[in-house]
This record gives sequence, C-alpha cells and structure tokens, in this order.
Amino acid sequence: MPRNHLTDRALRDAEAGDLTGFEELLAAVRAPWTPVDARFSAPAPAGFADSFQTFCGT
Repeated sequence: MPRNHLTDRALRDAEAGDLTGFEELLAAVRAPWTPVDARFSAPAPAGFADSFQTFCGT
C-alpha cells in the first residue's frame, strides 16, 4: 500500500506536469514483492501528519 506522503507528492507533481513520481510509485505497487528504493518503505517526514488528512479522516 502506498504511503500517504508519497502518494500526495506524486499527485502534486503530476498536477504540475511531472509524472516521474507517479510512474515510480505505480511501478512499485505493480510489483509489491520486488525490492525497490528504500524511500517506499520509509516513514513520512516529521510533521507531515500534522497537516495531512485523508477523506476518511485518518
């Protein structure tokens, strides 16, 4: 499952015309058992959750 901070960044970049992060994230979720860049399993940066809220409120 993609982490919120990575999904958020990929969507923001895509809205600005850069699909690189989206394509990398999509490749990672298409092959979940293939080792990928460590950033896909790293926790969110400090403070990210302070201002981020999903539609379900989590």
